Amino acid sequence: MQSASLRALIAGLALAGIGHGSSALAQQAPDEAASQPGGIEEITVTARRRAESLQDTPISISAVTSEGLAQRGIDNVTQIGDFTPNVKFNSSVPVSASNATAAIFIRGIGQNDYQLSADPGVGLYLDGVYISRGVGNVLDVLNVERIEVLRGPQGTLFGRNTIGGAVSVVTKKPAEELGASLDLTTGSYNRVQIKGSIDVPVADGIYTSLSGFYHMRDGYVKGTVPLAPDLGDTNTLAGRFALRLEPTSNLSINLAVDGTRSREKSAPNVMLAVDENAPAAQVWNSVYSGAAGICTDLSNPARLSDTRCYNSQWAQAPYRHGGTFQAVSDTFNNFGKRRYESASDLNIWGVSGTLEWRLGGGVTAKSITAYRKVTGFWTRDSDHSPASIVQTKSDWKQDQFSQEFQLLGDAFDSRLNWVVGGYYSKESGNHEDLVNIVDAVFMSGAILDGRSLAAFGQATFEIVHNLSLTGGIRWTEDRKTFDNGNQYVVAAGFLTGQPFNPDGSGLQNGDPLMGPRARMTIKDRAWTPMASLSYRWSPEFLTYASYSQGFKGGGFTQRVFPPFANIPSFRPETSTTYEVGFKSDLLGRHLRLNGAAFVNDYDDLQITVNDPILGFAPIIQNAAKARIKGVELELQARPTEELKLEAGLGYLDAKYRQVDIRALNSGVTKDTHLQNAPKWTLSAGASYDIDVAGVGKFTPRVDWSYRSTVYNDAVNSPLLVQSGYHLVNASIAYRDEPDTWLVTLGVKNLTKQKYLGSGFVDSFGGITEGAYGRPREWFLSARRTF
Repeated sequence: MQSASLRALIAGLALAGIGHGSSALAQQAPDEAASQPGGIEEITVTARRRAESLQDTPISISAVTSEGLAQRGIDNVTQIGDFTPNVKFNSSVPVSASNATAAIFIRGIGQNDYQLSADPGVGLYLDGVYISRGVGNVLDVLNVERIEVLRGPQGTLFGRNTIGGAVSVVTKKPAEELGASLDLTTGSYNRVQIKGSIDVPVADGIYTSLSGFYHMRDGYVKGTVPLAPDLGDTNTLAGRFALRLEPTSNLSINLAVDGTRSREKSAPNVMLAVDENAPAAQVWNSVYSGAAGICTDLSNPARLSDTRCYNSQWAQAPYRHGGTFQAVSDTFNNFGKRRYESASDLNIWGVSGTLEWRLGGGVTAKSITAYRKVTGFWTRDSDHSPASIVQTKSDWKQDQFSQEFQLLGDAFDSRLNWVVGGYYSKESGNHEDLVNIVDAVFMSGAILDGRSLAAFGQATFEIVHNLSLTGGIRWTEDRKTFDNGNQYVVAAGFLTGQPFNPDGSGLQNGDPLMGPRARMTIKDRAWTPMASLSYRWSPEFLTYASYSQGFKGGGFTQRVFPPFANIPSFRPETSTTYEVGFKSDLLGRHLRLNGAAFVNDYDDLQITVNDPILGFAPIIQNAAKARIKGVELELQARPTEELKLEAGLGYLDAKYRQVDIRALNSGVTKDTHLQNAPKWTLSAGASYDIDVAGVGKFTPRVDWSYRSTVYNDAVNSPLLVQSGYHLVNASIAYRDEPDTWLVTLGVKNLTKQKYLGSGFVDSFGGITEGAYGRPREWFLSARRTF
């Protein structure tokens, strides 16, 4: 191991040693500590495919319960990134205009592109079911029991596309007693939110639950010209039905059906800067503006107030835009199933079934079967003006089927715990991505079929008392087939006759963008092992050291221009992590401190770049290697029964070790910062219970988080660099004495912080755009439990 890795491991062990020294302050047995009033709650997680205490799991993992989600006012899974160390969620992905697409980065690893033919770098799971695409992964917090965030490669038990980590969302199972709850929320931007759930036991061994969610609010990015809609609105309806069957004491079956429907305006992208000397901008100003004499005269200040011209007058960030979602091309307006208009529509439905059969002898068989379908339609007015520079219109269809079998058991008086299993998934998708540049129209989508097979096994053996060794390995075979039937020139427009084709011929209507009609298949195989050694020094203190590998599948680039002679593809990414950490419950379970230090070797990075040699469109290339070192600390404390404190710290030292000519051509060098890898992620929260006899309990709460400088694209474009920023949320909650009512009044982004969440540079169009986080908002919610 290289010296840098050794230094990181030594630092982590030293940190663990400090924590062990503190453990002498608490020598009670866990059950005794748990019984003490005011102690920190025990959280059960399933990060290793079996239920165990968070404090017994030798993984850097954050877990938040439904109560913790409610206390923070969290509505969807992306918001957990604000208080989780070394985690960043982009709730609006660059180039996409869908409000339901998030990019998840853990420890600086993820994927900032939503396209059908590229895989995410962090796996998202709903009740053990892998959600394979970024579109539709902004899950509403609907009847959620807890969310687990696993940092580092999870390639053995979770599989492919978890090289950064995994986020596991676990829903509540139907209860055995009749009960219900109803939440009503109002707030800024005419917010109306209704959330409800009911548990209905049908008979002994037959339990059901039904949950619903409705959320509507106006957009926070205001249109500044006629026909420009307000963006960033919410209009979502979701529901979930669950059935739990327990025909015998050894057999349980959980079935669930869920659905989501969104009908919103396009994502809240805004213009940061305009280059009126860019090729497409010049064509508009000189040919299509209707005021060429004004718009092309760079010495005439009148062009900056003439709305027919395309220039910096449309750089209206952060909360205003001038996009009218109108194009000069009737072909673009009318092509496909729907006309061009501001939209971010989504339909999701899924069904899953989990069967657990306790076979006896400490052995359990488990089956997880699921089907999920996502359809969507979204549009983007990239020039954010009445002009027609660059616009897109997407029609998305994707479905997936997955089947996983697990066999779990223990032996030797529970000194050995093991799991073996197999996994199969099949996916198909059709993305029609229509791109309009002035009056030129291109179909730049993908038709994709995928299949994945895997076999895995992992075991933990207690070698001697309190010393446990865990080892596991997974074999995966991924197969993807790309059909370029959605890659052609619809209307060449102002580019007619330009010598852009691979053979040098002039561009014409109907020309292919990726050679002749063809299908291309890539197959990836990988072994992803892991090993860890843990030692419990006392009932309150655990240390561990681990080694793990992960891989992210290869894929295809679906955006090309000028046309290519073939279908461009890229190879898998790989990640190897060395980690040490500790888990501690101190002071009679009134203080919990967990930490980890790691070194990650990250190879064959799939970087989304604009390569001027290859063309104008953003493409994905394996173009670099990196090393990421870091630390994570999480603290929970209950100094008194009334006072609750929480804090988190994440540190990343992420650097490129090697970049090749493709990266250099795009502007990525060894000195470039990795995107979405802030050096520091800090958070803290405090709440205090005030009991008023005969009235109830009042709980004021404050949450603070900080992210240091974030580079929002691979080449570190200056306008897309977000300097360090703070977010503060505050609330006060009232709970009545019967504990049936909970009323909360709160404010999010109390200090009105303006911060850029994602962005994109289009040099051909002269566009630099981005999406900002939501401004200050107040909310008032009331919850009634029955």
